Amino acid sequence: MSKNDVLKAIREAESKAQNILEEAGKKASSIVSTARSNASEIVAKGRVQAEASAQDLISSARKDAEKKAQKTKKSGQKDLDKIHQEGESNRQIAVDAIINSFLE
Repeated sequence: MSKNDVLKAIREAESKAQNILEEAGKKASSIVSTARSNASEIVAKGRVQAEASAQDLISSARKDAEKKAQKTKKSGQKDLDKIHQEGESNRQIAVDAIINSFLE
């Protein structure tokens, strides 16, 4: 092999090596870009799922609070009705007591 052939082979090898390096750089850049894009999508999906879960929890808590409020309201209304009924029955007794105190 002549000196020119050796130099030509070295240049070709260097050119191939440079092309391989450039392709590897492009692939690495593409991999990083794809990974960033995927990560952004995953984060966005995670946020959407977290917001949906939070809304579900809020809705569930609201329903539970409404149920408890209705139970408390019913209980309070029963107590109020009982007091009203006792007041009605005691009213006549009180009126009779006042009238009797004036008559005595």
